[in-house]
Amino acid sequence: MVHHNNAVRFRPIILAALITAAFAADAGAQQTAGTDRQEIQEVIVTAQKRPEAASRTPVSLTALSGDELQKKGIQNAEDLTNAIPNVQIGTEGAGNTNIYIRGIGSNNTTEQGDPAAAFHIDGVYLARPDQARNAFLDVERVEVLRGPQGTLYGRNATAGAVNVITNKPAEQFDASANLEVGNYNLRRAEAMVNVPVNQTLALRAAVLARSEDNYIDTPRATGNRASQKTARLHALFKFTPSSTWLVTLDGSRFEGPASPGVPLPLTVRHGSGGQRNDTVLRADGDSYYTGVTSELNTAVDNLTFTWLASTRNRRLDWRSRLITPMAPNGSENGSYTRSEQLSNEFRLSSSANGPLRWVAGLYFFSETQDTQGAFSDGFLDFDVNDADAKSRALFGQATYTFTPALRGTLGLRSTRDEKSCGDCVRSVAGFSATTNEERSWSHNDWKLGLDYDLDKNTMVYAVAGSGYKAGGYNLAAPAVPFLGQAAAPAHFYDPEQLLSIEAGIKGRILGNRGRYTAAFFVYDYKDLQVSTLLPLGGGLTTGGVGNAAKARVYGFEAESRLRAGQNGTVTSSIGLTSAKYDTYTSCTDELVGTRLDCSGNYLRNAPKVTVTLGYEHFIPLERGELVARLDTRYSSKYYNDDANSDVFIQDSYTRTNLSLRYDAPGGRWYATAHARNLENNNVVNARLSNTVFGAFGYTASPRTVGLSVGARY
Repeated sequence: MVHHNNAVRFRPIILAALITAAFAADAGAQQTAGTDRQEIQEVIVTAQKRPEAASRTPVSLTALSGDELQKKGIQNAEDLTNAIPNVQIGTEGAGNTNIYIRGIGSNNTTEQGDPAAAFHIDGVYLARPDQARNAFLDVERVEVLRGPQGTLYGRNATAGAVNVITNKPAEQFDASANLEVGNYNLRRAEAMVNVPVNQTLALRAAVLARSEDNYIDTPRATGNRASQKTARLHALFKFTPSSTWLVTLDGSRFEGPASPGVPLPLTVRHGSGGQRNDTVLRADGDSYYTGVTSELNTAVDNLTFTWLASTRNRRLDWRSRLITPMAPNGSENGSYTRSEQLSNEFRLSSSANGPLRWVAGLYFFSETQDTQGAFSDGFLDFDVNDADAKSRALFGQATYTFTPALRGTLGLRSTRDEKSCGDCVRSVAGFSATTNEERSWSHNDWKLGLDYDLDKNTMVYAVAGSGYKAGGYNLAAPAVPFLGQAAAPAHFYDPEQLLSIEAGIKGRILGNRGRYTAAFFVYDYKDLQVSTLLPLGGGLTTGGVGNAAKARVYGFEAESRLRAGQNGTVTSSIGLTSAKYDTYTSCTDELVGTRLDCSGNYLRNAPKVTVTLGYEHFIPLERGELVARLDTRYSSKYYNDDANSDVFIQDSYTRTNLSLRYDAPGGRWYATAHARNLENNNVVNARLSNTVFGAFGYTASPRTVGLSVGARY
């Protein structure tokens, strides 16, 4: 396959972004800073497991406050795609969230698979990709870290990390509520109340209820409407000014059909939302999630001790149906899953103001999953019993201030992972094979960085580090004589590893009326875990996961936020990425089931160019004010498979959102009208394919419009 150099196409886009930023800077320079709105507000993040300003954190990250999330209409992980450079997030059937950062990710959502981007809520790692669905409730901020996070976040963070931080109990009474309605019969209600019980105890409770018709209508008689109910309770005990204990209870339930997969390639580029499609791959069912989290913090002298413990339970009952005109009720396969994860993290960190700042800790993680599944015709069955995963790690990171302007950082992490599957049975046409295997891996990650203040407003940094994703296994394949298949043992694949080098700059301009970040990065990516064909013997193969490739990724990204005039703000970002396989000689044509040489092909979900541009304008009124906002994102084309087939291509597109909000005096209540995806583009952001079903894609939302009202006491 020949790939053409599209560098010429990048130039107009880059030039447009720079011109826009220049005009915004010029407009801002004509004004004088006189009010809080004239300055860009700093966001405090905990990306390095200690509070620090985002503009002074020498890593590539984007931090979005709760207010920004609301204004941009970000209500789930998938919506982050529209706001952050070099990030692609999609949702496939049964709610699995696929996160790709700088071209690195994974779509292996089975019990044996692991994500490549670590997703956290309040510091707790969520192992299964569907658990991200219940995180976006009463959110304080979201931090997206790009690049391997092997030292502080450990395993399964080769691509980066997404950290959702919720609002915690405060010392003043507070309450709010929001109601939203929209097309596709959207109904969404969210409420929060914060109660300071006494000087020792404060409570904060939040609830969310949402229901909506699927964007694509299907002929199933069971309905086409999905719903979500989520609740969370924080209890904060403040024993002394330096000793606190936060206890969190949360639960979620998802009911009804997920938005279905449609046949690929897409035949309609615009406006498929609401249309009836008689051939779909649709998942119906119920999902239940519960969790308990405990965070104890206490400070003694110049040390702070943190113990973060969490247990999370998950139950899924799903039935996937291939619906066709010949089978309007669908050929069904079902699965029932129960899983439990337990994690403990013990951290000790310095809290003095000396030249040395450090954090060290121990991490323990365990997960158990049980899944039973079968096709309705009984041809294929599987029982994944006691699929266990354990991880233990010792980590530390220290930053030393050599001079008032120069700092150095060293981080190390030693991890040991274990995976096993006891009595895991896979059956084909009555022939069975049982997997009773276990394997362990050990790995050491490191980080080395320098950051330097060019002046009081500008910091440059350089960092090198490694990332690691745990190995895994494929279930044993049974011998099926009449299909000509021989038996294959359980197949283990090795961990994947990533080496990253990055250099960046962060700064403030125009008297803090503007902020910007930019970074260059280079990855050396080895032993990629990819979908491939595994040998059965006698020239026969079976599908599975293996280590079959080496890749190189490099690119550039930049973000800016500038005040324009007295009442305007311009935001922009650009991401440029080249993500290709260096060596991949056992690539799989997923539709035909043959091997290809995919060396030189592009990695999945890695557009060469992404650009975002936004403008927000405040219009003062006699009573209150109006806030108008426009956001748009451009993405160049990308592929959803390793073979770079035209079936799985997503062409370049733009996606534009518009909103108009009225804020009453004092912020007591507000009303917002919004329209999202004005172009009504159909965008494939996740997919499923095999030689039995064919190729199906899951699309992002079509054009949606809505109205929301909210009040705060």
